Amino acid sequence: MSYGDFKTIDEVVDKFNIQVICKPFIESLAIEIEDYPFSKIERKLQDEMSFVNEVTICEDIIKPILDLVAEKYSNLFVWSHVSYNVEPNEGLKGEPDYLIAPKIKYRSMALPPLCVIEAKQEEFDEGWAQALAEMVAASRQSVKICYASVTTGDIWMFGQLKNGHFFTKDTRKISATTDLQWVFDSLNWMFSKANEQV
Repeated sequence: MSYGDFKTIDEVVDKFNIQVICKPFIESLAIEIEDYPFSKIERKLQDEMSFVNEVTICEDIIKPILDLVAEKYSNLFVWSHVSYNVEPNEGLKGEPDYLIAPKIKYRSMALPPLCVIEAKQEEFDEGWAQALAEMVAASRQSVKICYASVTTGDIWMFGQLKNGHFFTKDTRKISATTDLQWVFDSLNWMFSKANEQV
C-alpha cells in the first residue's frame, strides 16, 4: 500500500485517528510575479492543450506556478516525484507529485512541510486522501503543522494538518483561470508558513 492507494479521506481519517474540520482558513500573502511568466501561465490556462493529460497539466501549469512562488524562498525547493518512504507498513510510502522542502547535503530532501497533489480528472476526494496521507507521514517525522494543496491545474484547494490529528480543509475552491493572482497569493502564504518551520 502507498499514498496513492488511499481513495477517500475517510480511509485516512479512520486509519490514523484524525479529526476533520471544514472551514476557510487560508490567508493571502501578496506576491508579485513578473508580467511575462504570469501572462504565459494565463495563456496556458486558456489553452485546452494544457489539459490533455496529467503530465501536461503538471508540466504546463502546476510546476511553473510552484516554481515561481518557490523563487521567493531560498530555503525551499519543489521536489517532483521523489521517493518519500516514512512508514511503508502503514501505507506511508510512495512518490508524491510535489513536496516543498529544504535541501540538505548534496541532493537530499529535508522534512517536507508542504505537499501538492494533482487531482486526476477532478477526483478531489482521492487527491485529498493522498495529500492527507502524505501530511500524516510528515507529522510522523515531527512536522507539527503540514500544509497541502490539491489541484486540477485550474481549481486549487488547500488544507493543513496540526499535530498529526487535526485536519482543516478549506471549503473554498480557487480558480486559476478566473483569479490566478489569488492562487499565487494563497500559495505564497502557505510557502511562508512552511518556511517558518525550516
